Amino acid sequence: MNAMRAIRYLITLQEPLLATRIAGDPNSAISYPYIPGSLVRGAVAAAYARQYGVAVLDPTNEDIRRLIFDHRVRYLNAYPVDAKQRRMLPTPRSLFQVKGQDQTLYDFALKIPREQAQFVPAARDSQPFCWIEDNDIFFISPERRINVHTTRDRRKGRALEGSGTVFQYDALEAGQTFAGWVLVDSDQDVSYIESLLPQIKQLGRSSNSGYGRVSVKIDESIAESWREIPRQLQSIQADQPFVVTLLSDVLLRDPNTGQYTWDVCSYLQSLLDVKLEFVDGNTVEQRSVWRIEEVGGFNRVWGLPLPQAQAIVAGSVFVLRAKSPINVSDISAVEWRGIGERRAEGFGRIVFDWQSETELQIVKPAALELRTGKLPDLEGRAKEMAEQIAQRLIRRDLDQRLLKAIYDLRIYGYNAISNAQLSRLRVIVREALKTGDTDRLLIYRNENIEKRRSVRDQFGRVRVKGKPLSRWLEGCLKNPMSVWDEIGAQNVEKRIANNVVVSVQDNERLAREYTLRLIDGVLARLAKERRREEGAA
Repeated sequence: MNAMRAIRYLITLQEPLLATRIAGDPNSAISYPYIPGSLVRGAVAAAYARQYGVAVLDPTNEDIRRLIFDHRVRYLNAYPVDAKQRRMLPTPRSLFQVKGQDQTLYDFALKIPREQAQFVPAARDSQPFCWIEDNDIFFISPERRINVHTTRDRRKGRALEGSGTVFQYDALEAGQTFAGWVLVDSDQDVSYIESLLPQIKQLGRSSNSGYGRVSVKIDESIAESWREIPRQLQSIQADQPFVVTLLSDVLLRDPNTGQYTWDVCSYLQSLLDVKLEFVDGNTVEQRSVWRIEEVGGFNRVWGLPLPQAQAIVAGSVFVLRAKSPINVSDISAVEWRGIGERRAEGFGRIVFDWQSETELQIVKPAALELRTGKLPDLEGRAKEMAEQIAQRLIRRDLDQRLLKAIYDLRIYGYNAISNAQLSRLRVIVREALKTGDTDRLLIYRNENIEKRRSVRDQFGRVRVKGKPLSRWLEGCLKNPMSVWDEIGAQNVEKRIANNVVVSVQDNERLAREYTLRLIDGVLARLAKERRREEGAA
């Protein structure tokens, strides 16, 4: 006898992970704040091929088709967990708060406040996931890491003039744990899933560049009634408003036009075989709150991206009314199967009547520590080599951040300063770089720039970050540690072993060096821009 089963799995990131979404600069990559079910499904397919020695998965094979290609096994998105290892859920888009107040939330799906105030949504990039318990709510946002890279020539292995494009990866930080579910319609697939999931060691893109290493374990398997939310399912009475919340992106097509649509009401009406209608909040606005975004994907067999589609975003909320009762078994069946397209990849997750409180109080979640893998202690020659590697890695990271910061700085008034003044100052900077002597440059600034009116006026007319160049130089030289704020490297560190870690924190010597290099780079940029403008003239 076939029985439905839900298998919970935990993914711990050993390295930063890139699950790329459609956003930002096309030369860069921004990760989703979660691990899409499509990545897990693809990794399970690869693990199946390795385990059974299959070069290409045959969709006509019944086992393969059931596990990978149709909706009988559904790989739900892996969302962040809290300190109690509970799987967080997308923040409902019907939650709003009064602007300037950060304690009380109002659920517009249940009741629209009559007070005259400016409301702002609670569902935003800084609060993508939440946990609701009674009338309390807290938010979770996964930690992220932004790394700056340069395009390298495939043969030379380094950036070349004219081809060394600077780009960045905005990835999920290592050490975090995410929880997801695999929903299996048949008991015969449970053994496959439980054996294949722990074999996943890599997810996402750029696996050759230090991204994507993970560990996966099975957490629990539930055979009895299962819901994605911790609330008991109840039937819906006739003419009783109810709330449908999307727990993942949903892809729906209009049956008449074939175009993507947001009309969840019509789709559920056909599934439940019940007449449904939207519930209006008042004559001005509806209580339903939704959003549409473009989603994509990648097919490794084709080696091509999937066609982009318009999805209703996770967290969207629809308030409906049924003209006749809906029993628990029908609601449970819809929640179990999901709705729309690409359900095997985690799309189409919905839940009925998750929210129950018109007002929620924001509470602070328990602290959650990153789980980093245990590293060994090194001694002797191994420790010396590890220290050298860590130094090189942190310098490579800092060099990339420095280069980006130099060209991102807002600088105005290039023509206000002469080439002679720039050249003279750069000579002093390069001599100071040999010993990291920022005091020498500060003395030069005080004696040769501030005390000479003509020179002071030139440095005063050039603006760096809105400040006169002379004052910007003074701020950098008096507080060399501020260079890490200038280049966005406040928390950069490289750990090779348990007792081998190199950090920018409390590293005065390194800060002095990069302060001088930042100043030299800004002066070089000024000289370059002057030459460009003179050539154009």
